[in-house]
Amino acid sequence: MPLIDVPTLLGIADRAAYQTMTYSNAVDLLSIEGGGYYFDRVTATNDPDVEIPTDRNYHSVDEQLPNLDWLLSHGTQLPTIIGSMDAHFARRTGPGGAALQTGGWDGYLYQEGERVSQWFNRLFFATRGFYMLAINVFSESEDLFGTADMSGGPTINYTDGVNYGNGADYNPANGSNYAGTQLKAKVVTMGASSLDIRLSVKNLNNNPVTIDVNIPGSTPVGTEIAIGTASDRFLDVMGVSLIPMSGYGTVGDTIEFYNLKERQIAL
Repeated sequence: MPLIDVPTLLGIADRAAYQTMTYSNAVDLLSIEGGGYYFDRVTATNDPDVEIPTDRNYHSVDEQLPNLDWLLSHGTQLPTIIGSMDAHFARRTGPGGAALQTGGWDGYLYQEGERVSQWFNRLFFATRGFYMLAINVFSESEDLFGTADMSGGPTINYTDGVNYGNGADYNPANGSNYAGTQLKAKVVTMGASSLDIRLSVKNLNNNPVTIDVNIPGSTPVGTEIAIGTASDRFLDVMGVSLIPMSGYGTVGDTIEFYNLKERQIAL
């Protein structure tokens, strides 16, 4: 009895993630004040014949509409995407045999070395009441890990940003912890001289390592440069230094370091 293949499972997860993201965007859109909340409109009438029958319920509607978790778990069939796949994972290889996959979604992703979107994790939380493991979830945000800027000397200064936690197996994907990511450098300002820098980073095991990146001179503002390869994934950028006997850039050069999103979710 075969276990579901990776492309099929990730396609299912990405479709559910995209639908969850779309519901979230709809809730945000429907929750804006616009021409006025229901409660505010009836209160503005100053008419007890309008306010007494409506204000309490209208206030409740105004307050409850933004609850995405309730919408996902009670107003859609998306939780069945989680549960039905768990039923597949739990199928036995034969009488008295082992389950096709122990650990459900998290067990499968960990075993295969794959990750799902934080939007899928949001659906999982709405369905199960707890988060997936951070090592199995990639961030959908553009997260600023740090900023480097050149001053006279030459000297490179570093301002620290976010990190994805310590990479421990049982960290929950609660918005602070995520799977390690490939990094990218984004040019904010760049002079005519090449800049060669060495990033001090933490790898997937939370151990300090380094990785080098070259920013060519006169690179246009906004250019993004992938750092390393897809297998070079990190949890944190702790600092930046100049590579000796290499390109020292130009005073005023500024480079930001972000996560390189693992893939685009789609229907």
